[in-house]
Amino acid sequence: MNNDSFEEIKKNFVEKLKKDLSENYHEENDDILNDYFNLYLQIASNSSNRAVSDEKILPYVYTAIKSTFIRRGDEGKSSSSEGGLSSSYIDIEDKLRKDIREIRLLP
Repeated sequence: MNNDSFEEIKKNFVEKLKKDLSENYHEENDDILNDYFNLYLQIASNSSNRAVSDEKILPYVYTAIKSTFIRRGDEGKSSSSEGGLSSSYIDIEDKLRKDIREIRLLP
């Protein structure tokens, strides 16, 4: 896959995330989404022995980015409670590594 194709995939990926995040997303969050994309794409690639351009890892990256973005502000916490609602958190990077094993290529 050439670099132009990959950039187009990335652009479409981020646009889909923006729509999915709806009111949680604001234009100033573009850099944050792109940083998360690069971070989680590299983690998924390393954990799966697949190229960063392999589209099979994108659903796993999507889930990790969305979870991380929604959880912003509660980083480093294992749980929170607000207004009588409790939330427990998982380690998103660890979950990504475990989930991506399903499609891991053997060396």
